Amino acid sequence: MNTQQLLCFVCAADHLNFTKAAEELYLSAPTVTHHIKNLENELNTLLFIRTSKMVKLTEAGQQFYTDAKDILSRIDIAEKKIQKIAQKDISFFQIGCTSYEETSFFLPVLKEMRKQYPHVYPRLTIQNYYTLKNLLQSHQIDLMFATSEMISGISDCFFHKLRHSRTFVLLPKDSPLKNKKSLTFDDLKEETLITLHPKLIPFQNGNQLQEKLALYSQAYFNIVCENIHEASFLARCGYGAAILPDFYLPDHLEDFLVLPMNPEEELPVNYGIVCQKNEKHDFIRWFMKRVSSIIFETRS
Repeated sequence: MNTQQLLCFVCAADHLNFTKAAEELYLSAPTVTHHIKNLENELNTLLFIRTSKMVKLTEAGQQFYTDAKDILSRIDIAEKKIQKIAQKDISFFQIGCTSYEETSFFLPVLKEMRKQYPHVYPRLTIQNYYTLKNLLQSHQIDLMFATSEMISGISDCFFHKLRHSRTFVLLPKDSPLKNKKSLTFDDLKEETLITLHPKLIPFQNGNQLQEKLALYSQAYFNIVCENIHEASFLARCGYGAAILPDFYLPDHLEDFLVLPMNPEEELPVNYGIVCQKNEKHDFIRWFMKRVSSIIFETRS
């Protein structure tokens, strides 16, 4: 099935006359007949009843007419959109994240970017790590925010470190642990641990914190959440201690007691941006450099 076949069918259905359809489409009548016959063969059904005195749609033809009109309309709209983009020299910048919380790192950068590169429009893809990894490898996104562990094994990609990631614990404000400066697993023995599904923060073997979490979950009850909002909500309601990497911390923390895990409980994990090797787009290199500088300014 192709556009020419659909055009011939719709035009013939509008006029109920193959000759008039041919004139409107600047084709010969045999050509219109040929396209419609091929369409009927592909659909394995008769669309028109033709005699020497009249042309009319079959019941199947009447049903297909609405769909064919809709398909042609969508194609026309898509073509106009593409033409508009081409005329304005618009580029789309595809950014991958595993949570909306990560967007806080680059929100001010995109505000600057709109002025610096007015023809570039960012698009956000919020998906789990495994989906983002596949999208990056197939060049469907330009970059993704991730830890160095997340992108292990991805070829033809470059990891740009932004900083070391640390792990924090979210508790209700009235928690008996409020006087602690940092927490160990011994401190959390009386708490139900609320963690994220590995598809959001996959770890390699040898990750110290993840191994301790696995051992803890074997001995104590814990809750595994599918997203950050569920984890933070349960912690806020007092159902346990949510253990989250710093790049997943909610924007508004005034309702929580937020304490870091003791540095002895975990090894530093590099957090940054992953993009294609030898990235050629100026705006992507500018974006990465600007995000780095803002994070550096925040830490200073």
